[in-house]
Amino acid sequence: MSAPAMAQTPRANGETVGIQNYASTTGNMHAIVAKEKGFCEKYNFKCEIKTINSTSLGLQALVGKTIDFTQGGADLVGAAVVAGADVVIVGTSLPANVLSVSVRNDVPLPNRPKGYPAIMQDFKGKRIGVAARGTSSEKYFNAMLKDGGLKPEDVTYVAIGAPNTGYTALAIGKQIDAIIMYQPLTQLCQFNKTCETVIDMTVGEGPKSLAATIGANVIFAARREMAESNPKLMEAFYAAMKDAADWFNDPKNFEELVKIYTPIISFGDMAGADDMRRAWIKSVIPAYSKDLKVKVSALQEIMDFSYENKIIDVKVDAKKVLWDKAPQTP
Repeated sequence: MSAPAMAQTPRANGETVGIQNYASTTGNMHAIVAKEKGFCEKYNFKCEIKTINSTSLGLQALVGKTIDFTQGGADLVGAAVVAGADVVIVGTSLPANVLSVSVRNDVPLPNRPKGYPAIMQDFKGKRIGVAARGTSSEKYFNAMLKDGGLKPEDVTYVAIGAPNTGYTALAIGKQIDAIIMYQPLTQLCQFNKTCETVIDMTVGEGPKSLAATIGANVIFAARREMAESNPKLMEAFYAAMKDAADWFNDPKNFEELVKIYTPIISFGDMAGADDMRRAWIKSVIPAYSKDLKVKVSALQEIMDFSYENKIIDVKVDAKKVLWDKAPQTP
């Protein structure tokens, strides 16, 4: 590289950073690819991927300094800030909501023809699977219950972990009747024809306000003091994650991307597992941010939604939870 090019290349100071990922899903694709393809080392830091299957647990690990970057719902970052955690959103991972509601085939849904929110009446008295108690999935389901004229007490929440264990609890063990979960729960239901997605928030179904939140749903967060005191590391982090986005968006890298994810996303001995995994990975690539920019108006919409649905008990300005040096757009 020429001297001017080298001078412009961000370089961290050799730090090892812990980054949150989720089991049995495409999860933190930016970080997984950055680690596997050497983009972290390219900018002189090491990526250590830590599997933590909920936003709330990820934030606990972030505050406790077990990890340095969490990937999760912006709403719960707002709640953490209100509770006194000095954390900030530093980028967007997936701009749109990633949740959907799926129901086992033998669960009656008499209000389904009426659409949303009338269908929420059909969940009264049912057991609803969530990744973990107190996470974004539960909070969003509470908001949808409210739209349908119900209360959180009208259902029983059951923590079921990741999509694969959630699918088992729903379709095989029948410990739950419905589930609000991220992918590949929808794909598992479609493939096995044992359950069906009835509210897909990834395509704008559910609360009307969701459309206005696109641009800041699943985010990267860090401790404020870490971000502020390590400017070189932050520049290097952004560069590595953007390189990763460029790489996994390039069609010529798709086969290698599937190879990277094959040991991460296991469908066991399920017939057709390879085809399902390939189709799922291909479909989800466009959902990831290419530039990590946070849409400030979308983040404000999420903060307002969180206040209106009692996820947080005070109004929060988006700028309070967004690091001022984060890549962003109005």
